Amino acid sequence: MTPFVILIGLGVHSIFEGISVGLSNNLESTLMMAIAIVLHKGAAGMSLGISMVKTFPDDERFISWMMLLFATFTPVGVTVGWLLSDSSDMTELVFSCLAAGTFLYIACSEVIIEEFSVPH
Repeated sequence: MTPFVILIGLGVHSIFEGISVGLSNNLESTLMMAIAIVLHKGAAGMSLGISMVKTFPDDERFISWMMLLFATFTPVGVTVGWLLSDSSDMTELVFSCLAAGTFLYIACSEVIIEEFSVPH
């Protein structure tokens, strides 16, 4: 169950951060957000991949499809952001805050608890 919760949480986070990039209206902020995404996307993917492999050790094809699904969330968000690009600065701010909030939620409620739990 945990890998699917992580997939949903990180997927929603990726969509929101993609929307923030798509809504960005100047090159400097777009590059800053793109660099931030690149710097942490690997860690998020690694966390999800490890969780998937622990839960489904013999199902490499399923894990590959779930990781591919995860990889598509940010481009989908960017596309949605482009479609909403005529909106106000407040819209960009709201989606940036939602992206940050979902990342903190998943980190605190799933990843940290899972990694520091004592096996019985």
